[in-house]
Amino acid sequence: MDNLRFITRQSMAKQQGVLTLAVSMTILMLSTLVTFNVSRAILMEQKITNNDTRSKYAFEAAEAGMISAVDYITTDPDRDGDGVLDPLVFNLVADADNLGDSNTNNVGSSTVTVTLTDIAGDMSQVRIVAVGLSDDRSASRTITQILVTINPLPNAPDNPVITRGSMIIGGSATVHNPEGHSTIWTGSEIDMGSNASTSTEVPDVGGAGYPTCMDIPGTCSLVAASDNTIKGLDVIENDSSLSALSGDDFFENFFGASPTSYRASMVTLDTIAATANSDVDLASHEVIWIDGNTNFTGVTVGCESAVTGSNVCPAGDTKPSIIIVDGDVSFSGGNQFYGILFVRGAVNISGNTTIRGAVVTAGDAVSSTGGSLDVWYNSSILAGTALAGASTGSAGTWKDF
Repeated sequence: MDNLRFITRQSMAKQQGVLTLAVSMTILMLSTLVTFNVSRAILMEQKITNNDTRSKYAFEAAEAGMISAVDYITTDPDRDGDGVLDPLVFNLVADADNLGDSNTNNVGSSTVTVTLTDIAGDMSQVRIVAVGLSDDRSASRTITQILVTINPLPNAPDNPVITRGSMIIGGSATVHNPEGHSTIWTGSEIDMGSNASTSTEVPDVGGAGYPTCMDIPGTCSLVAASDNTIKGLDVIENDSSLSALSGDDFFENFFGASPTSYRASMVTLDTIAATANSDVDLASHEVIWIDGNTNFTGVTVGCESAVTGSNVCPAGDTKPSIIIVDGDVSFSGGNQFYGILFVRGAVNISGNTTIRGAVVTAGDAVSSTGGSLDVWYNSSILAGTALAGASTGSAGTWKDF
């Protein structure tokens, strides 16, 4: 009996050992599975975090590219002056074309590639696509937006000289309009003076290519229409539709907004008379507002290189600007303007001044003895002022997915 009891206890002990081993193995397996799953979850969390970080880096690179593209377009989207949107954005170098060598740039350890598309064909609407890549190229983010440039001169003049007051020529003046048969339009009288060199010119109806040449700026042959002895049909004086306008209405007729609103929203270079000469000289593709009575002396505006005498701005350097003077203007020395010169006060010319585009004044225009004014109407130059306007993103075009 005692032996039987001993064997039974020994058997039970062995069974308990097996059970303990089985439980231990189960716990070990469960612990291993838990550890494995926890490790897997941690690794997955790390991957998610790393992917999110790289995605953010890629997005920031794309956003930096978008900002650079907006600045590029706003500053000058046609650097070589050929009338075509320049596609390259980064790594500007002083080579033959002064353009960039690549549209890809580094942003920290990430990279961005920017593509520009001229939707409208005149650079007024440009689609920007910025693709950012993380440092290991595993994450990519794309941002697209359409940038619209607001035309700062919605109602460009159709003839070279417009003045709400009178035009009195004591020195000399030549006014050329190769694109139409109207040269000087005033709200008061026109005095052509006594200088034999004073004249206006319009297209020669008997010239080669007439009248289709008027559609291509500067291609028509010209003939004299008015001079110091006779006023032709090309000059219009004492027009009450001009003289009856208030100064603000006269301004709004060309710029489509009140002077206050326009100055706040469209002006890219705001200065004062005291520093005007240095501030505006060689200014290109700018909407310039000068506060106060101003004297221009030997400045070139709307061209990237200085122009003197009878020389003209090289085509690639011509970047027409809008110059608005909130006051009177006087000219001395030699001045060259490419674009539109709008004077809210009176004009007095005592030096040599050439304007290619148009000049508009709300007050009287006087060419003093010894002064010389030479105005060439050019619709292409006036149209070129559109690139001087403010740029803004078109509503509903921003996408970042």
